[in-house]
Amino acid sequence: MGAKRDIAVRTVGVDTADVAARVLVASHAEYPAFRHLITDPARRRRALRPFMLAAARDAARHGRCDVAFDGAEPVGTALWLPPGGWPASWQRKLRMMPGILRTMWIAGRAAPAWSRTGSALEHDFGAERAWYLLALGVHPDAQRRGVGGRLLRPVIDEAAATGAVCILHTSDPANLQYYARFGFSVARPLTPLFADGPAYLSMRRAPD
Repeated sequence: MGAKRDIAVRTVGVDTADVAARVLVASHAEYPAFRHLITDPARRRRALRPFMLAAARDAARHGRCDVAFDGAEPVGTALWLPPGGWPASWQRKLRMMPGILRTMWIAGRAAPAWSRTGSALEHDFGAERAWYLLALGVHPDAQRRGVGGRLLRPVIDEAAATGAVCILHTSDPANLQYYARFGFSVARPLTPLFADGPAYLSMRRAPD
């Protein structure tokens, strides 16, 4: 990543959402759920690329696709969807379908479980007015520099100002303590999605 510089956070559009996707592939390559679904690291990264690109472009269109830069180098990404923006409509899913189908093709036998996971996360989302953190990722070479906090804070502050809650899902137990620093607490565990695999948890942040 070169010399450490001040981190700048910018909201990017659809045409430049690929920079967000690249960071998310790097940051989520060892994420417990994805690692459980696809054990081969190279194939896992190939599957993540079209999936993260579709998600980043959708967030750029319908929510916020925020990218943290160290100079010109993208080092972190947060994908947020505003109240009413999650789950995605069928029209949005159709737009994302080419990327999702490519991911499913690469995932092979893991595709049904991958699909069930997405459906379960959608159905867990309640009716309350909430910002949904679809993904937060920091490049492994840029961690422990406060990048994640810089990405979280703008939407957390906006949600607090408008009386909205923030919600996320995670399958990584290490994330619980991290998100607790920003006011999130575990709302409930989800029904196990994998046999002998990591469990997802729903976390919620109430307005200040």
